Amino acid sequence: MPIVDIAAGRVEGRSVGGGAAFEGIRFATAPRFAPPGPAPRWAGVRAALRPGPAAPQPERAASAFTHGERPATDEECLSLNVFTPGLPGSRPVFVWLHGGGFAIGHAGASLYAGERLAAAADAVVVTVNYRLGSLGWLGHPELALAPDAPAANWGLLDQVAALEWVRDNVAAFGGDPGSVTLAGQSAGALSAMDLLAVPRASGLFHRAVLQSPPLGDVAQPADRAMGWAEALSAAAGGAGAFDAARLRALEADEIVALHERLLEQPGWRGSRGGALPTIDPGSLPVSPAEHATVNPNVDVLIGYTANEGTFFFDSPWRPAPSPDRVPDIVGHLCPGEDAREVLDRYDGDLVAIATDAMVAAPLARWAEARAGSGARVYRYRVDHPGAGSQLRATHTVEVPLLFGTWQDGGPGERLGGQWPGAEEVSDELVSAWARFIHGQSPGWAPSAQAVHVFGTPSAARRERAGAR
Repeated sequence: MPIVDIAAGRVEGRSVGGGAAFEGIRFATAPRFAPPGPAPRWAGVRAALRPGPAAPQPERAASAFTHGERPATDEECLSLNVFTPGLPGSRPVFVWLHGGGFAIGHAGASLYAGERLAAAADAVVVTVNYRLGSLGWLGHPELALAPDAPAANWGLLDQVAALEWVRDNVAAFGGDPGSVTLAGQSAGALSAMDLLAVPRASGLFHRAVLQSPPLGDVAQPADRAMGWAEALSAAAGGAGAFDAARLRALEADEIVALHERLLEQPGWRGSRGGALPTIDPGSLPVSPAEHATVNPNVDVLIGYTANEGTFFFDSPWRPAPSPDRVPDIVGHLCPGEDAREVLDRYDGDLVAIATDAMVAAPLARWAEARAGSGARVYRYRVDHPGAGSQLRATHTVEVPLLFGTWQDGGPGERLGGQWPGAEEVSDELVSAWARFIHGQSPGWAPSAQAVHVFGTPSAARRERAGAR
């Protein structure tokens, strides 16, 4: 069994082919509504043979579909998993932040098993747990421990702590801390985008892969976070406008349950709530959506899937809405536009409207703004309908194709293995990401406009992509 020495002690992993996996390594502690604390130290050899507990989170149908059965959870959830092609070495590092709307998901899901990607890309793969929901993203001025201290974004600070752990420890696993690619999908991609603007994260990663970031949730204003925090406090029976002591006294599962109930209340129904990345002088001083040029020396690979919208509006857990609701949904997706005109423009295709409004169009604008500063931006789209005839190239379809888990018999196969050609698309995708991880072009030139396509696009998608 492979054993390595890290700053906190010695860890024992398991052999995987010619490489090794080390899972469930604690990288920090998680005090409630506060920045992460230092990782515990130990004497002797600690087993790192299975993933650590997931962050406390609700059971949702979407999570079961993408991540499988929910594992044991614990508020002390800050652990990571390391997959290395071999010891020793000095390979580039790929740090992965999972998706899940900042409320669900975990790094130990079979979807993110990193040994195949590590071997194929000849890179050290690190997958990271971070705090979720109101336990991870509650924001209120009264939570700051000092005038200039963070008052929000605990999950984001967890991710910074994980990157600092990588800087200090990844060499023991054959990784090069001077060549780190930070990557994520959905909420993980938004987190990686936020980390471009976090001063403490500067220099901790050198490239970024942003997969399907729905930019509307990248960084909310502080007043929305405060409104959510005060509503949560009131729902918990707190005294005054905001009662941090009351919220700290509750069990973690009670916070999760309150969060879910609050999402059903008027004012929050139909939204993700207010436990999200928040503009905060002590942690995230500016929104990367409005400051696309932050950290221009970090090369960015950014893209989306052709049918993102099926995940949100035509899936097994969220059937297509009734026709009478569609204009209201379109009005929410496209504020300031006439819903009927938008529906006519898209031939009534709500999935296409959602794909463009939530991900594709904002992504294109962000890429253009970033490239305008001279930063290198590489764009892509995944058209392979790996999730089958209903979901098609849905949100998350490319994740199992990247990790090589598209035939795992579980979530990865449901998302990526339901259509012929998955192996070829997976090989092409992994080759492109591997080149980027190694500091090269992914296989096409940087451009704010040109989009490299994986899989065969439909004529309608080609036409819309060309129009953008």
